[in-house]
Amino acid sequence: MIKNLFNDLGYLESSFKSKKFTIGLDEISDGLNFYSEFFIYKKNSKIKVFDRNCDHAGGKLLQKIGENKATCPVHGWAFDPSTGHYDNKVKKKELSFQIKENKIYFDIDFSFPIISKINSNFDNKTIIKFFNHAFLIVEGKNFKFATDPWAIGPAFNNGWWLKNKTESDWLKEVNSCDFIYLSHNHPDHLNSYTLSKISKKINIVVPKFQVDSMGGLLDDLGFKNILFFDFNRQYNFKESNLIITMLKSGDFRLDSGIYFSNGSFSSLLDVDSNSINFQKLPKVTLYGSSFAGGASGYPLMFENYTLNEKIKISKKKNSFLKTFKIKNLLQTNAKYFLPYAGSFEEKLQRDAFVKKYNKKIEYNDYKKILSKKKISLLDNNKFKVFEFTNEDLTKEIIKTKKYYKDKTNLEYLKEFKKMNNKIDKNFIENYFINSNFKDNLILIVTLTGDNFKKNYLNFKVDFSNKKIKFTKHSKIDSNVENNLKNNNRILYIKIRKESFINTIKHKQPWEDILIGFQCKIQRNPNIFNSKFWYHFSNIYIKNKSMKFYKECNTCDIFNQKIDSLLYHSNQ
Repeated sequence: MIKNLFNDLGYLESSFKSKKFTIGLDEISDGLNFYSEFFIYKKNSKIKVFDRNCDHAGGKLLQKIGENKATCPVHGWAFDPSTGHYDNKVKKKELSFQIKENKIYFDIDFSFPIISKINSNFDNKTIIKFFNHAFLIVEGKNFKFATDPWAIGPAFNNGWWLKNKTESDWLKEVNSCDFIYLSHNHPDHLNSYTLSKISKKINIVVPKFQVDSMGGLLDDLGFKNILFFDFNRQYNFKESNLIITMLKSGDFRLDSGIYFSNGSFSSLLDVDSNSINFQKLPKVTLYGSSFAGGASGYPLMFENYTLNEKIKISKKKNSFLKTFKIKNLLQTNAKYFLPYAGSFEEKLQRDAFVKKYNKKIEYNDYKKILSKKKISLLDNNKFKVFEFTNEDLTKEIIKTKKYYKDKTNLEYLKEFKKMNNKIDKNFIENYFINSNFKDNLILIVTLTGDNFKKNYLNFKVDFSNKKIKFTKHSKIDSNVENNLKNNNRILYIKIRKESFINTIKHKQPWEDILIGFQCKIQRNPNIFNSKFWYHFSNIYIKNKSMKFYKECNTCDIFNQKIDSLLYHSNQ
C-alpha cells in the first residue's frame, strides 16, 4: 500500500561546471594523495589522476587510514587506483592531464543536482510549520509531511531537553500528515518518547542506508508502514507537485538530509549532516540546517583541559560551524535561511556547569551577516508558520503560546533512574569480556552520582592482552599517569551510574553518553582514542543503534590532529 503513495522519477538530473587545477609535482608523494575534489596516485614516477566521485551513486570517495584504496560511504564501493578498477571490476575513468614546468594541469567537471519539475495546475503555496528542534511540518496542495518529530521528553540519557515548550496541537498535526521523514537515529531526531504518542498507522520515510539503523527501532515502537528511499532518487508524491530526494552526509555516518520541491519552491534541509551530498549542493529557495553548535561533550567534559582552554576550543568550534553554514547558504543561492535542529538545552540542575559554559550560536549572530548578503532569516522563536507563494515568503504567523502539557524534567529523570538503578557486577564484567576489543589501552571506569562525586563502583579493563582482563577496585587513583602500565594508554571515565547501565543493558552507543554530558574524561596521552569510541559506538552495539558503518579517516585524523595540537599547546 505504501509504495503506491509515490512515483519513482529516477535519479537526480545534474548540471555541470568545469574548474581548472594546478599541482606542483614536488607536492605529490608516492601512493595516494587526497585533495578536496580529486586524488592523485603515484608509483615509480607514474601518475594517475581521478575525481573523487563514486561512479555508482555519486558519493565522494574517502581514504581509510593505512590503505591505498578509496571507499564510497554510500554503498561501500572500494576503488583501487593501482588497477584503475573498483573491487567489483568496474573501471573508473582517469582524468587527462598535462605536465609543464614541473606542474600538473587538469580540469574537473563539477555536477550540481537539479530536481525535476512536475507540470500541473496545482496551487503553488508551500507552508512550513515549526514545532520544535528539527520538528517541522511541510504542507502544500494534496500533501503534508513532518520531519524528525521531537515534541516531548529528553534525549541522550536525560542530558538534552527541548529549550522551548511544544505547542498543544502538535500531535493532531503530525497524525494528519501523509508521512514522516526521519533523517537519522539520534534520539533528538528519532525520539522514542514522542514517537510513542504518534499513530502507528502513519507512513514513515527513511533513507536506505547501507546498514539499517532505523527500521529496527521503528519496528520496536510499533510502526509497520516504513518505506526506505534510495539516495539521490526523486520520488513524487502522487497527485501533487511534491518531489523529495534523500541526500546522504558526506562521510561514513548514517545521516541524511532531504531535498524537496513544490513547483518553483525548493528547499534543502540538511539537518545534522556533515558536507551534505558531498558538498554537491543544489540551488534552492530555502536552506534549513542545524545552527547552534554545542552538541558534543567535547571539550567541556574532558578534564585534561583548563576551563579557559575549554572556552577557547568551544568558541573556535562555533566560529567554524557558523562560517560553514554561511558558505552553504551562498553555495545554494538560498533566499531564506531556516535555523533549526538546535533548540535544545541542559535543564537539570546537575548540568548547571555545562549550561553555563556550553555557549551556543544565537540567531542574531547570523542575522548581522546575512542581512549584508540579502538573505532573509526565518525567526522561529517568534513565528510558527511561514507561508510561501512560489518562491516568495508571503505570510508569517506568530506562535499561539498554547503548550502541550508534558511531564516535568524531574519526573522523566526519576523514571529513568528507577529503570536503570541496579548494578550487576557480573553483567558488567561479561559485557567487556565479550566485547572482543583489542588495543594497547586500559579503560578505567568509576560509576558515579549526579555530580560525579559519589562512587558506586570502580573497575579497570585491560584490552592490551590476548584475553581481556577485568578487575574491580575499591578505590581509583584519579591521577591517570599513576595508572600507566608499560606502553598502554589510559582512558579514565567517570560515568553517571544510570546512564552507564542503560547503555550496556541495551548495547547502545557510548557516543550517546558523551553527547549527553553524562561523563567526565581524563586520558594519557591526551589524544582521541578513536578505536575505542568507534568499537563501542558502532561495532559492539545493536545494529539499530549504529551511527557509523565504517571507520572514517576524515573524522579520525581531524580529531586526533586537533587533540594533539591542543595537548602540545598545554605543555
